[in-house]
Amino acid sequence: MKNGVLTLLIALLFLAGCKKDNTDDPDYYVKLKINGNWVTWKTVAGELGPDLANATKTDFGVTANDDALTQVFDLTIQVDGPNFSTGTYTSDNSNYWVFISHVTGANTANMKFYDIEDATNRPSSKYTVNVTSITATELRGTFTGNYLYNHIDDQTIDITEGEFKVKRVR
Repeated sequence: MKNGVLTLLIALLFLAGCKKDNTDDPDYYVKLKINGNWVTWKTVAGELGPDLANATKTDFGVTANDDALTQVFDLTIQVDGPNFSTGTYTSDNSNYWVFISHVTGANTANMKFYDIEDATNRPSSKYTVNVTSITATELRGTFTGNYLYNHIDDQTIDITEGEFKVKRVR
C-alpha cells in the first residue's frame, strides 16, 4: 500500500506539473466508465521500469486526470524481478500486486481517495487488467472491475471498465 500511495503522489505531482500541450496528444487516452457514465481523459502518462523504492520489483503504471485536474485515476501493477509482460493481472492474485485508485476533489479541501478495498454489504472489490501491448513509446490495455472504496467516508465509486493507450514516459 505504501508504494501505491507513493506512486499516486508522484503521479499527481507529475500530472499537475505537466503543461496541457505536452500531455494532450490525441493519440493517447484513458477511457473509464464511472458510475455508469463513460469519460475519456487525454492528460495521461504511462511507465514501466524498476520500482523507485525497491529495484528488485518492476512497476507498470497508468495515470490519467480530467481537464480540471480534480479527478485522478491510477492503475499500478507490481511484479517481483525485472520481467513484466503483456497478459492478464487480477487484484486477488498474491503473485503480484494490482493497485487501482481514484481521487476526486484533487487539489481541493474536499479530496477523497478510493482504492481496492472491500465495503460493507458489497461483494469484494476486484479488478482484472489486461495489458495488451508494451512498446518503447506506449502502453495499451483494458480493465474491468466493480468498485473502489473510500473507508474514511464509507463511500464507493463504481469504475467498472476502461481502456488505455498512453505514452510511455519511462
